[in-house]
Amino acid sequence: MATSAPSPQTPGTDGDSTVTPVRALGQAAREVWYRSPLYSLSLRGRPPSAFLAVAPDPWPGDAARAEALLAGKLAIAGRSAALAPDPWHRPGADPAWLAGLHSFDWLRDLRDHGGTDGARLAMRCVEDWMASNTRWSPIGWRDDVLATRVVNWIRHYDFLAAEAPSDFTGRFVDSLARQRRHLERRLGAGIVGARGLAALKAATVVDAAFVRGDQNRERRLARTISRLAAALPRIVLPDGTIADRSPQAQVQALRDLIDIRAVLVSAERPAPAALQDAIDRAAPMLRFLRHGDGGLALFNGSDAGDPTAIDLVLARSGNGARAPLDAPQGGFVRLAAGQALVVADAGTPPGKGMDLETHAGTLSVEFSVGSERVFGNCGAYAGLTDDWRYMMRFTAAHATAIIADTNSSELILGGGLEYPASNVQAMRAEQDGATWLEASHDGYRSLFGVTHRRRLWLAADGGDLRGEDNLVGVDGKPIKPTASGRKFAIRFHLHPDVKASLAQSGASALLRLPSGQGWKVRASGATMTLAESVWLGDGQRTRRTAQIALVGGLGPEGAKVKWAFTKVEG
Repeated sequence: MATSAPSPQTPGTDGDSTVTPVRALGQAAREVWYRSPLYSLSLRGRPPSAFLAVAPDPWPGDAARAEALLAGKLAIAGRSAALAPDPWHRPGADPAWLAGLHSFDWLRDLRDHGGTDGARLAMRCVEDWMASNTRWSPIGWRDDVLATRVVNWIRHYDFLAAEAPSDFTGRFVDSLARQRRHLERRLGAGIVGARGLAALKAATVVDAAFVRGDQNRERRLARTISRLAAALPRIVLPDGTIADRSPQAQVQALRDLIDIRAVLVSAERPAPAALQDAIDRAAPMLRFLRHGDGGLALFNGSDAGDPTAIDLVLARSGNGARAPLDAPQGGFVRLAAGQALVVADAGTPPGKGMDLETHAGTLSVEFSVGSERVFGNCGAYAGLTDDWRYMMRFTAAHATAIIADTNSSELILGGGLEYPASNVQAMRAEQDGATWLEASHDGYRSLFGVTHRRRLWLAADGGDLRGEDNLVGVDGKPIKPTASGRKFAIRFHLHPDVKASLAQSGASALLRLPSGQGWKVRASGATMTLAESVWLGDGQRTRRTAQIALVGGLGPEGAKVKWAFTKVEG
């Protein structure tokens, strides 16, 4: 990512936070214990008496990455680095690259496109990992990385064993058993949301692989399946939204659910009813969170993703139900008419442990027409530096209102929220083919005594989107005296393929989509400006773009801004 790329307006420190001292102290204490020789000894145990390779990995590999791997380089999240020497603990290595390396997600690339040389390289890398990672490390043994790795190892066992020495299986199973013991302790610590599902998937896969001929392990697998069934209603909400409220987590979680189903079928174990029910709810919700180009809406740490890969996940779900009209538990709202689509984040941020990727983007809106995106949020992707990933969580990086450059939810550096926007209300209605949304949040209550109320209206033909943003006193009271005169901005981050020009009067703007279709933007109650912004939906790079910002100052009674995006005929 080019560090010189323009960024959204940076919020002040009022709305930001660092990791809390208590949380940092607890994390440091755990790491001291995990690093100790005693902890490493505690992971030893009686090795499993049998091993069963269950449900080979069905997801396609990448030919270009396989070619690079055979040439000695691994490309992850837009970064490429050599596999040797000792890549596992390389000083100064990018954390996202290291996490991708340790996860072994790239085994499928070598399996599908590497041939015999690929199998030999894969086996050597697994052997090298087992020899170099007997002790805990912060990235290699991180919950999500470990969970992904053990699943990939087991589901690629036949591929690995084809070129392995005779004693490989014993060492392989022993390493898996050690990692499973650590995973069990981490599950006991209460991993939640999509990460909790990934950990339960890993536990299911390992237990199914170890179960043959061992009654104790048979009981362990049964307990894992029961634990999974009990956890699913908390992970997949009644409307199908994954509790993390991230479109990217929605894709991965649905894929994990599909994989768990396949593993249980392969192991000849009945799947709990809650598993199929979760799949049948999550698949339509994934369709809900897609734009007309097939990509994802850019909420809470998501990039647009690969439409082909998303199509494959949906196809393998076996559920063809259409996207629902509403997501009352997940808090997303969808307005669709003609070729126009609006997706809005009108929900309360998720709870602790599920908010690691959550953005301060409450009441943000994305708008697309057919396969063309018009405006939305800036987005994020895994390969960002920590500073950029943090900055993309700011309210200013979203298509919503911001007061005094302050985030509507207080962000914790490194992930999570300290004081999230609460009391988020939303109501969707339809009349004569047109669709309405009325929503509000009080994330600015404590600092400014302000409630943000947003009204949206989409015409029946999709050619007219109108909005009204009200920044008013809480419960009808005046805003705080210290808030009067503060600046506010209502932002619309344009897709980089949209060309924008501001009228000389400054009262309107003209947008030109790649197809040539034109849209006029008008506003009252604020000054319209055209400024630089960024778009990260590609998932690999930061692209320069523009944003329309409606800027003004709060009066004693707050502010009211009306705006409209209207299709230009002809």
